[in-house]
Amino acid sequence: MLTVSQRQTLVLVFLFVVVSAGLIMLDSQNRLDWLRSPASQVFSPVIWVFNQAGSGPGVFGSANPSNVEQELESVRQERDELLAENAELRLLEEEVEQLRNQLEFQETYPDLEPVPANVISEDPRGVERIIIIDQGRDAGIRTGMAVVSPEFFVGQVTSVDDNRARVTLVLDAAAQVGAITQNSGAEGVVYGRWQAGGLIELRHIDSDAEIEEGELVITSGRTALVPPGLIIGQVSEVERDMQADTQTARLTPMLDFRTLKSVTVILSEDIEEEVEVVE
Repeated sequence: MLTVSQRQTLVLVFLFVVVSAGLIMLDSQNRLDWLRSPASQVFSPVIWVFNQAGSGPGVFGSANPSNVEQELESVRQERDELLAENAELRLLEEEVEQLRNQLEFQETYPDLEPVPANVISEDPRGVERIIIIDQGRDAGIRTGMAVVSPEFFVGQVTSVDDNRARVTLVLDAAAQVGAITQNSGAEGVVYGRWQAGGLIELRHIDSDAEIEEGELVITSGRTALVPPGLIIGQVSEVERDMQADTQTARLTPMLDFRTLKSVTVILSEDIEEEVEVVE
């Protein structure tokens, strides 16, 4: 036998089915239009809000294309301004670094007069290891002067114009400079070996000299206009020439010549005026 609650549930289900069937029949005969219209008026604003919110980035409608384009243009301008500021900061950073190097050089070599210069080009043919700098005769630069970065020996000025000069790097086959090992005191001449597939070598070393790998090689002061004590490189290998009774030391440079952006020219006094023009 059914309980009271079970009978009530069955009655409610029966009534729901009867009412649903009646509404479906009335709707099929279009007798509920009077009820549908007010309900539509009540809920249509809510439906419109949701439709507009989902149709675009606007709060109650799609964004205006002209406004979006203006915002994009503003973002582009801000980006370009930031890129320009970044470029200026990099230039300032390079200038500060160059001034710092010049100050350190002056502290290390108080008797020498340095002239900072920027590297503006290299040999476009890739045949010679040279650089062109943006300082020349007007700044007191003359042929033969030593060039460093910051205190490492880079090379020598080989031709000069009024406002630019050509520097032959110590790597080039045409480069020669007197040098000495810092610890053992063995003297010789440094030659460039880049065109021959090498870097730099210290030749004509006395056979009795005891040179150690890792020893620094510096300028000896025996080359005109090149002051002593400038670091050229570090001994990486020593080879004895039994026939000539001498030794040759292969050196590793102390800087990367491919990344040179600024250098310092060491001015020297009593230099004859040069008329050779940079090509």
